[in-house]
Amino acid sequence: MSLAEPPAKTHPDFDLETDHLGGTVSAMIRQIELWEDRDRNTGADLETSVTMADTAEEHAAMLSVHVHQPYFGSLKVRVGGREQTLYIGKHAFRDVGGPHHVMSWDSEVGSLFYSEALEWTPKRGSKGQIRRRRQLDVAKKKLLRVTDLYDDEQGGDTGGREEVLLRRLKEQSTAGMRDVVETLQPEQNEAMRHPAGTPVIIQGAAGSGKTTIGFHRLAWMTSAERGVHQARAEACMVLMPNRVLAAYAARILPELGISGVSVTTPEAWATGLLGLEKLEITDRTLSLLLTDTDNARRALAWRRAKLLGDARMLDVVRTHLWNKFGAAITGQSLQENIEVAGRGLLAFSLTESDLAGLLHDVFAQDPLDGYRAGFRRLVEQEAVSRLRVPDEEEASVRRQLSKPLTTLLGRIFASTTPVTEARRLLADAGALAASGLLSDKEIRLLLADPLSGIPTPRRAHADVTELPVMLAVQAFTGGIGRAVGRTLEPFDHVVLDEAQDYSPLLYALLARASRPGHVTALGDLNQGMHGYKGPSKWQDVQDQLPGAQVLTLSRTYRSTRQITALGARIAETYNRAAQVQGVDRDGAEVQRYEGGDERALIAQAVKDAQAAGHTNIAIVTRRGSDADRLSAELRDFDTDAQPITTQEHRFRGGLVILPVSLAKGLEFSAAIVTGANQATYDESTEYERRLLYVAASRALHWLGLVSGGAELHPLVR
Repeated sequence: MSLAEPPAKTHPDFDLETDHLGGTVSAMIRQIELWEDRDRNTGADLETSVTMADTAEEHAAMLSVHVHQPYFGSLKVRVGGREQTLYIGKHAFRDVGGPHHVMSWDSEVGSLFYSEALEWTPKRGSKGQIRRRRQLDVAKKKLLRVTDLYDDEQGGDTGGREEVLLRRLKEQSTAGMRDVVETLQPEQNEAMRHPAGTPVIIQGAAGSGKTTIGFHRLAWMTSAERGVHQARAEACMVLMPNRVLAAYAARILPELGISGVSVTTPEAWATGLLGLEKLEITDRTLSLLLTDTDNARRALAWRRAKLLGDARMLDVVRTHLWNKFGAAITGQSLQENIEVAGRGLLAFSLTESDLAGLLHDVFAQDPLDGYRAGFRRLVEQEAVSRLRVPDEEEASVRRQLSKPLTTLLGRIFASTTPVTEARRLLADAGALAASGLLSDKEIRLLLADPLSGIPTPRRAHADVTELPVMLAVQAFTGGIGRAVGRTLEPFDHVVLDEAQDYSPLLYALLARASRPGHVTALGDLNQGMHGYKGPSKWQDVQDQLPGAQVLTLSRTYRSTRQITALGARIAETYNRAAQVQGVDRDGAEVQRYEGGDERALIAQAVKDAQAAGHTNIAIVTRRGSDADRLSAELRDFDTDAQPITTQEHRFRGGLVILPVSLAKGLEFSAAIVTGANQATYDESTEYERRLLYVAASRALHWLGLVSGGAELHPLVR
């Protein structure tokens, strides 16, 4: 319901609910005023008083955001023969001495609002029964609409949940991802609340809400109700495929009451961990797939990229480092006189055999902060043990060992930087064969160079397909995890969006970098634009995340029935997932433009979309170069579309033009697919059909297909 519309006062309880809302708003304002009264928040001394006052102001600031909309729903429940009404909002509120309490959406009680269950057993007390679920549309402290979702006095399910959902889905898109706290559907709620401490893979088609659910799950994880599995927002990370999508999605976090989460790309996280932020990252495999017409060369590049991301590469790297460091220990030893208080100088020595034994131990321990730091600790522990050093002298012994030990570590671990060592390994047939995990054919494939025709930057660079191998070297030598000062800690929780585009090797590394069981993966195997990096099936991911379950979101909510049907027609040519059910939301017929000047047709499509009332409109091209070219040429047709052709650009709403690779994950009120023909999207190649599906599934309400000078693609004709 638009805020411009008058309140819908048709519900018999509208006036009662209006009175309750007024009482809740007043109670919140009174509480805020009490918190802001610094004279009331005083302690036994000045320091305590300042702390109490500051804490009270923080509480006031947090609550004040929610006064305009204290809640969005209610539950009438019966527990132990007593009925009460519980109100559900985005922020919990306790009305001290009053009846205007609000339960938080992410609490266990809040979950009852979204589920279809009619009974539950509280942690303490007798079984409870749901008598009524009610949606309350509130904005600017005013009640706009009352909708009963379930009422046992009216025969049970009222159909109101679908009614509310359809009203929300008809709204225009925004320049950022929106929260769905008010309209979480039962299957989405179940996926979001998958047991804390266990990994989960959420499979969902375009528009099923999986990305939004991932962010809501992260907010749910930060609640104190999660107990030992509670996640600190600042210790969580969200990985997204590109910075355009990361910036678009991150705007939802303040609405969910969490901040400090790192929302980034795998490439940015990897280069930051490597200390190589200025390293230029390329994706030459994608460039080849989008531009080369030689299918044999494309297939070779695909298979090589796939192999680079194979989880076996973790052990290939480990074996290589074992052989390298073992060889470096040959001829090495450590002799040092250590002064211990009251005992004078004591001789401490480690032979080559001793050092080899310690190297074996550190490989067995596989420490989070890497072999070098782990090896240092083992040597220090050996010195403390052999010399029988008392606790108070251990720090002194470590200081005395620091310089000679640093020299020794340099001899063993020197010249092992992640970038150079990964490339050295990938160019050495013997090193690749050492683990025994790769066949001769696979080794030849890794040594091949199908990308030789794709130009490389002049400055220092790395390819996205190499990065996981480089990260594996980093993980073993220098450690992997969340950087806290000069130390590394496991992430409290990691969320991966577009999970079908991350390699099994990267999943293995993220499992090392996070708390056990604290990975949420969100994806759709049918939308894999970067399948040369991603898993072939979810089992490949489950193998790296022990105990992970795959949950499927069976409905898609983004698009109208007409747009969803067209997308399904494309996807069914390669679909390996269960049949997806769309929300039966009627809309405009898909518009088709063909047989003329492509630029004129695009301009006409833009005007038609704008005439239909849409402002956030995307012109989707196949390549970034197409977007750049058309952006300039369309100005001659009175169409000014802002180009988004690199990850440095941001989507801020309005009319934009961008390649399908950057449109992935974004949604628009209207979308116009250019080059919607066989010459652009080869019908005989599955990868091309995937690209066409992604392009055609970006629109919420209005979709236009453009093909200048050629017939439209058979799948959209």
